[in-house]
Amino acid sequence: MATLLVAVLAGFRLFKRGMSVVDALGAAADHVSSGLSTPGTVVEYDQSSRRYPHGTDATHGDPEEIRALRTTGKAERIEARRVRRVTRRAQRGQAQNMRDLHLF
Repeated sequence: MATLLVAVLAGFRLFKRGMSVVDALGAAADHVSSGLSTPGTVVEYDQSSRRYPHGTDATHGDPEEIRALRTTGKAERIEARRVRRVTRRAQRGQAQNMRDLHLF
């Protein structure tokens, strides 16, 4: 009989502790969700114009043609990054890289 009483009391205590943990988790979730729901700055990103960098699915294409398209696309992306970098540095009044200006 004493063993049964100890088991019931231990079960009740375990249940109460479990419920307090669930309540604490609910309070933490409410705190986090209230912090996320406040309006902030919205960042708008440019839409990607092409799914594949070279404009075609490489699975069914001629390997040499796909390689050439990839190389061309890579050069275009490098040049676009260079132009953005030069523009950004010019707007900020920062020194330019000689390679970016194609002086050498």
